[in-house]
Amino acid sequence: MSVMGMQSSREVGALRKRRYIAIAAALALLAALCGCDSAETAAVPEHIFSLKYEGAEGNVYSENTEGYYPEGTEITAHAAAAEGAAFHCWTAGDTLENGGEIVSYQKDYTFPLAADTRLFGNFRAGDTALVLYHANGGAVAATGEDTCTDEFSLAYYLYPNTLAEAGVFVREGYTLIGYSTEPGGVGEFYNVGGKAFEDTDQVIELYCVWSKQTPAEDFTFEYDEENGGWTVTGYTGGTAEELSLPAEYEGEPVTGVAEGALAGLDMARLVLPASLCTLADFSCSQCPDLETVYLFDSLTYLSDDSFAEDGALTTVYIGAATAPRFSNWFNNHTKKIELLNYWKDVSPKMICLGGSSTSYAVDAELLQSELDRDYLVLNYGTNGANLFNMTSEWAMRFMNEGDMLVHIAEYSFWQLGGTECRWESFRSFESCYNVYSWVDVSRYTKFFDSFCSYLEARLDMAPQTYEDYVSNLAPQGYYGSQGTLNLVTYANGSPDFWSGRHIYFCDDWLYPFMVRNTNRQYDKLRDMGADVVLAFTPLNRNALYDYQTDEAMDDFERYLSENLTAPRISDLQENFFAPEVFFDDDYHLCAEYRSIYTAQLAADINAWWAGTNENAAVTAPSAG
Repeated sequence: MSVMGMQSSREVGALRKRRYIAIAAALALLAALCGCDSAETAAVPEHIFSLKYEGAEGNVYSENTEGYYPEGTEITAHAAAAEGAAFHCWTAGDTLENGGEIVSYQKDYTFPLAADTRLFGNFRAGDTALVLYHANGGAVAATGEDTCTDEFSLAYYLYPNTLAEAGVFVREGYTLIGYSTEPGGVGEFYNVGGKAFEDTDQVIELYCVWSKQTPAEDFTFEYDEENGGWTVTGYTGGTAEELSLPAEYEGEPVTGVAEGALAGLDMARLVLPASLCTLADFSCSQCPDLETVYLFDSLTYLSDDSFAEDGALTTVYIGAATAPRFSNWFNNHTKKIELLNYWKDVSPKMICLGGSSTSYAVDAELLQSELDRDYLVLNYGTNGANLFNMTSEWAMRFMNEGDMLVHIAEYSFWQLGGTECRWESFRSFESCYNVYSWVDVSRYTKFFDSFCSYLEARLDMAPQTYEDYVSNLAPQGYYGSQGTLNLVTYANGSPDFWSGRHIYFCDDWLYPFMVRNTNRQYDKLRDMGADVVLAFTPLNRNALYDYQTDEAMDDFERYLSENLTAPRISDLQENFFAPEVFFDDDYHLCAEYRSIYTAQLAADINAWWAGTNENAAVTAPSAG
């Protein structure tokens, strides 16, 4: 072989060697990019699975014992609640209370194993609900963590109250204004301390909603010795869409806003911190663009004049920063709102709306059984001082096309179109301030005046807790699942019983603005596809003035039929009862006679449906 031939062979060998090295390097690079070496390209990674729970409220188990499994292995975990308990959810990494991530609410949870997984079962008592809070930019004051849980008893209330503003969550320079079901605040919004109308069979997950406070240097202050804090006397900053007052200045709380301090400003939203005690007359007046206000029940003084001439103000969010006071069945009617929400997806339903006379006189279950058509019947009787305009607005949030509202009005300004608020309305829904953000406050007078009167009434009352509502109300079971009052009230037995002759019917008793307001609500109901009728409440015959005549009452009925747009289905004089069958008031029919009134109401409704009720004629024009 020639030298040239030998060199040629060596060159070829070297070239082949270089090619082999290059191919090997490429394969090694590819293996590195794939996260494995060339010898393990066909191997499937393994992950550890374990199942955890320690407690007596249930049991967790799986066909897959603790150990390593190939990625993609189908794992099934099972949870079984003990008697008196309920399964909450599965969390990964740790328990729900310790910040574990919720991965499923299913008792039998199947998933493909994709990583090392420690799965925790979480249980609760069967009559409780668990709320998981996210500080959402803030922190839990006690732990510094982002999440915390709060467990509520559901022995009486169907839905829990959210946490009041008591320093549970902190975020420097921000005011907590509510909670949302979505982290961006775009979900269902709940007032601080208000009811969370969510599915209590699962974990209720809420996110703090914060308002960034306007810098303190944009305000002027004077020190208020009486309240031990600073009073805002003026605003020196620029135009702002939202003005959010600081909660403190120079290390001490901001407790007041002086007369004229924020008057005439171009702002659309005003946020007042929970530290605030007084909101002086005309302090926030003449703000033409102010639409929304956030405030707390820690205020001790405010009035309608605080917001005088604020023509755009329509929405007020009231947050709870103090403990509740009125925890008894007679004063608090939040249960009725909860029942409306509980049955909101059931249709057709019939809602009987009125004051305490409706609460005492209507047996919802009996009325339902006596009707000629299939309706779920709910008793929405609360307190006669609650404005019909407001309570009907609240009812509409939970009504659907095909539903029906029976307006059983007491003979009062508040139940037939009046707009002047009273402090009892706030007392009635102390633990559910949500409801006041559902209405246009510009349609009402003395809204802030009556709120202030309510706050004053609370000052001398002992603080309680939301759980006190449960302990005071649940054992007696005052309201059934359809709102019927489960309280046996006995007749007073006296033919002379009366609390004062105060009822007189005449054809000009309803002022025109009351007619307009009532018809506006009737028209709203019809616009949403619901029926509405007007019935009469039971009344003690002795409540009538001596000189009241049958002719005057006939004229009153005629006036209602000609001016109100809802059919009048009842005859006024058929709803007078002997004084000895009342309980403790001219409107409070005893339990023994409840069935008699309810049967008459059912007969009136059935006659209207059948077209045989002569009271049903309506000639009034639409309210427009």
